[in-house]
Amino acid sequence: MLSHTVTPVLANALIGRWQVHRVVRGFIGSASCVFAGEALLTESGFSEEGEMRLGDRAMPASRAYRLERQDGSVLVFRGDEVFIRLDERPSQIMHHQCGDDSYIGRLIFRGFDEWIEAWRVKGPRKNYASISRFHRLIQRA
Repeated sequence: MLSHTVTPVLANALIGRWQVHRVVRGFIGSASCVFAGEALLTESGFSEEGEMRLGDRAMPASRAYRLERQDGSVLVFRGDEVFIRLDERPSQIMHHQCGDDSYIGRLIFRGFDEWIEAWRVKGPRKNYASISRFHRLIQRA
């Protein structure tokens, strides 16, 4: 059962608009790409929109997750599946198994106005690393 009376301080502090810059390094064929855009974090969701550049090609890119609070943590859903669980720690290791693909990530919160998200993904069809930097667009009051 979900408990909406538990509201993690960190999750509440991160609500707002963010500038995002991500570098994705592919290890199959050495392809790398860069994402630049904006993210919106609300109490119930996270969404990102921007542009992904691969060499001189650019294309729109987006992602979205549903968020739910439960037992002092925040569950991050991709579709109907829990992708990761976040807590109040300023540095967190995340694991997710998606079929044969293994996702190992790390979040580092550098105060309430900046965070870093890093992933290493390996599997029969995937082999890449990514690092994202988030900076708050509007300063908190």
